[in-house]
Amino acid sequence: MDVDSPSYAHRVDEGVYDNVIHQLMDLPKGVYLGDATYRHTFKRDIDAHTSNFSYKCRDSPAEYETVLIGEILPRACGTKFSAIGNHYVGAGMTPNVINDKARVKGIFVLGKPSQATEMMYITFENQVATLDDIIRTGLKELRKKEKEVMIKEWTTHAGTDTSDIPEYIMVHTGQLYAVSTSIKPFFGHSNGSKILKGAQQTTQGKCAKITKRTLVKAGEDSEGKSTESLTTRDTHEAVVTTNSFHEPNILPDYHGDLFQHEDAKLHQLDIRDVNNDLITPSNWYSELRQGTLVMIRAMLHAFNYKTRRVYQLNAHTIHVLDHSEVSVEPLCNQSTATELDGLSERSVASAAMEGMRLGKRGRED
Repeated sequence: MDVDSPSYAHRVDEGVYDNVIHQLMDLPKGVYLGDATYRHTFKRDIDAHTSNFSYKCRDSPAEYETVLIGEILPRACGTKFSAIGNHYVGAGMTPNVINDKARVKGIFVLGKPSQATEMMYITFENQVATLDDIIRTGLKELRKKEKEVMIKEWTTHAGTDTSDIPEYIMVHTGQLYAVSTSIKPFFGHSNGSKILKGAQQTTQGKCAKITKRTLVKAGEDSEGKSTESLTTRDTHEAVVTTNSFHEPNILPDYHGDLFQHEDAKLHQLDIRDVNNDLITPSNWYSELRQGTLVMIRAMLHAFNYKTRRVYQLNAHTIHVLDHSEVSVEPLCNQSTATELDGLSERSVASAAMEGMRLGKRGRED
């Protein structure tokens, strides 16, 4: 489900898309996801105890962090950014309540930006291609071992046909609720999350290979130098920080017997507005609604189980680049009591995100 409204024409007319592309191309090689090459920019690392995968920089032991962009899609496409998040309530008479032990995360499904320039479309598609290359490499290894495993990808399709190129990228947030004395920088898989329709496949069902295309900056001279320099400004941290915690009921849909927290609070995620200021939970739903253009700093992981493998992008920072012109989606009805009775080091990617600014710029032919 694409958001395609004339209200987004300003992103072309005012050079928003061109500016984003300029800044992505100015990042160090391989930081932008579409510019990275698996096994050249970063490599897989296997945990000896869990057999899960993380991905580290090719030439250093540091975990690889990347930057990607996209437009937030609606709940119908798989976005789950709410008080319940990706928590699986269950289908039986006794629901899985959300207590202090529950690991609840949000999920943002990103699509190609609306009314984008050709270069912006290529930018998004190249990100999908990088993620796809990792999947394909893993599938080849599984086939050599003659091992049949269900794969849940970090990309997905608009419909049930998974034979074509994926259209969406799924990104998980950090943990929404935590006890302030025990918060850990963990961005792994939540066992309770449901598999998005069209997001999984067997080792035999991969779609056609995605080919990356070259990005070309608007406004470059013959030597490839930008004709306009980028500006930066000092970041300013308000009283609220990423170490802050809030009462969970600051979220308007946090109510009912499903929620049984005792000590856990709502953690302030590193979500920032166009001025690089933190967005507090009371404004999360309005600032991160369908149609919002975002840049995300994330790490890549894969979780191996007996018969399935789950690939997951885990966001560390979400930065709003341009607001949405679409109304906020109505909140989903939560389970009522009656129903329940019946039931740090700064990385290169981090520094790059701080330098991103979207001042208006004219189009250059």
